Order: sequence, then structure tokens, then C-alpha cells
Amino acid sequence: MIELDKDAFKGPFPCHGKTVLVQKRIVADDLEFRYSVWQCKCGKEYLDSSQGKMLERFWLLRKVLSDRMIAIERNMNFDGNAYFFRFPKEFTKGLRKGSLVDIKLLDTEGKMFLVEIR
Repeated sequence: MIELDKDAFKGPFPCHGKTVLVQKRIVADDLEFRYSVWQCKCGKEYLDSSQGKMLERFWLLRKVLSDRMIAIERNMNFDGNAYFFRFPKEFTKGLRKGSLVDIKLLDTEGKMFLVEIR
């Protein structure tokens, strides 16, 4: 069994000497994302785990705003207490009963939500 240290994916990273923290930015679709990378003198750049997660969220936000996501229409139901709908099984591989769900309101009208299953 291989064990990894809890800080295994935190900088500085070994490369051709010591890497230094450099500030970078991406501008796309009127969105700007500023992040830090560990840069080696050879030109390679390394993201630590927290910066990698933030960059993934930036890419996801760009995807949501460009409306280039897979979508399936579902009927919404009401049980007297709450509105609900079912996720298609094609979207739910690996989900487990009892998982926690974060629901974030994306608009002021209550019609757009971001659902994250933990």
C-alpha cells in the first residue's frame, strides 16, 4: 500500500532546483482568473492542489456561462412540502444514498441552481 503525506501536493515542488511562486492570470469571455503557480527555471509550472481546484472551478464557470453543457429535460414534482425531480441514471454513476447535497442559488428568481453532491 502506498501512503501519501497530507501535504504531498503543496509547493514548492522539486524540479531543476527550487521552484518559485509566480502570479498568473487568465482572461476569457470577460472573466478574469488570477492564480499562483510554482515555476521552475526550466519553464515548467506546477499547480498545488488548492490552486488546481480553483482553476477547475473557473473552467466549469466558463462552461456554464457559455451554455455548452449536457442537459436533459425532466418533469418537476411536488409532494406537498418540497419540489423534487429525479436525476437520470446516466448522470448518477457512483452516487450513494445518504450523500450530502449543496444547493446554491444562482439567480434572484429562484430558477437557476448549482447542485454539488459531496
